[in-house]
Amino acid sequence: KRERREKREESRSETKGITHMQSLQVGAFSTCFAGRGGPGGCSSSRTCCAPNVQHGQQQQQRRRRGREVGSLSLSSCRSRCTGGRNTRPRAFQEANENKVVTGPTEGKAGAEPGPQATERSGLELEKEAVSVPVPVPVENGAAEVSNLKGSSSSSPPPKKKSALLSRILTALVIGPLAAYCIVSGSSLFAMFIGFIAWQCSVEYIGLMTSKKVSKSFKAPPTLLRRTLSALCVGMIAAANKGIRTGVFETACFILLAMLLVKKSAKKKPKKRKVRFSELTMLIFGLFYCAYLPTFWIRLRGVSIIPTVPPPEILARLLDWMNVEWTVGLLATFISALSVVAADTGAFVGGKLTGRTPLISISPNKTVEGAAWGFVASVAVTLAFNYWFVFPGNTVVAVAFALVVYAASVFGDLIESSMKRAAGKKDSGQLLPGHGGILDRFDSYIFTGVLAYAVLYWWYYWCGTPLSQLIITPPR
Repeated sequence: KRERREKREESRSETKGITHMQSLQVGAFSTCFAGRGGPGGCSSSRTCCAPNVQHGQQQQQRRRRGREVGSLSLSSCRSRCTGGRNTRPRAFQEANENKVVTGPTEGKAGAEPGPQATERSGLELEKEAVSVPVPVPVENGAAEVSNLKGSSSSSPPPKKKSALLSRILTALVIGPLAAYCIVSGSSLFAMFIGFIAWQCSVEYIGLMTSKKVSKSFKAPPTLLRRTLSALCVGMIAAANKGIRTGVFETACFILLAMLLVKKSAKKKPKKRKVRFSELTMLIFGLFYCAYLPTFWIRLRGVSIIPTVPPPEILARLLDWMNVEWTVGLLATFISALSVVAADTGAFVGGKLTGRTPLISISPNKTVEGAAWGFVASVAVTLAFNYWFVFPGNTVVAVAFALVVYAASVFGDLIESSMKRAAGKKDSGQLLPGHGGILDRFDSYIFTGVLAYAVLYWWYYWCGTPLSQLIITPPR
């Protein structure tokens, strides 16, 4: 009985010691020094068992995050609590062995720590050493600051290729090619617009099937995506042949019918359901990548003869290329150059004077850059109105510039919102410095529609019969 009683008392004392050690892990220890001990303090320079509540809460938060708790008390407190037994983890033992005292008397030999001194473990010092910059001497006598976490600062970071230079070189290649296609008209211009529509549809499908979008919306099947790209090219070809009635409606019917047949052939009942996101992605993709670009074909195909003949050099060039001098050629050139001037003016003006953000969808755009872009667009239309007397009215020229500029800005913002929804910076990588075709020609998608509308209703107001504005194949 006596042995059992002693074992029971020993187990109770051990349990109390472990419980007391756990309470000490939750709280920190207040430091008392010789002759300066407060209430509950001791007369030695060791750490006593009075916990600090505020630091204890911080220790609890560290434990919740799965980090190591601070070091325990000194060996005297440990022996008092557990009877000389070491119940702490090994990390705590190594931390106490490397304990360093810092404070206002640090660095003085034989000096005792002052009232503001604190005890920090080796683990804490090791954590702080990671974020402390260390000066590294170099040959010229200067000091470079290096971080212990990264590599040495002696080797400079590799220089990135200038994005501006790539952007300029790409524009110098695309600009003359697009100008030649616009002047040539006919099948060459239709092939140029058809390639843009096809590539835009491919990049649109890439945005539509990105991981971020596919989490919340179901993308159409692969067969439907390829059919969408093929229909985009077909609609451009139909517009070049002068066929514009019922083309978009027929293409929509083909896509929706194929979707229903594809879904009904599934074996599992869950996969037979047609989601609303599949319908909207297909119809909007056909409208955005095919129907809107067809208006550039319509705009180029307006065959009204301008009132002013072209200059002699331009007339010889048109004769050599066997191209007629038409309003469609002038209107297409003015619209394209206005967009180029607006983009260039907005980019340069934003870099020089950009301060106020324009809209949250595109943080890089500024109000000052937008103003510069509008001025550049107006300058292009007024120059064409002065040299070629087109459209022949200053007010109409400014209104034309305003409409074209608004279409280019909002076309860019719409494509930026799609990229943001897809979680991508660029829609593709076909054009160095610009991204994809959709990144470069997003400003032109809505421009052709509004430019054709302004031209249509301006000539209608002037008394031109509508039969003369019916689209014919460009010559």
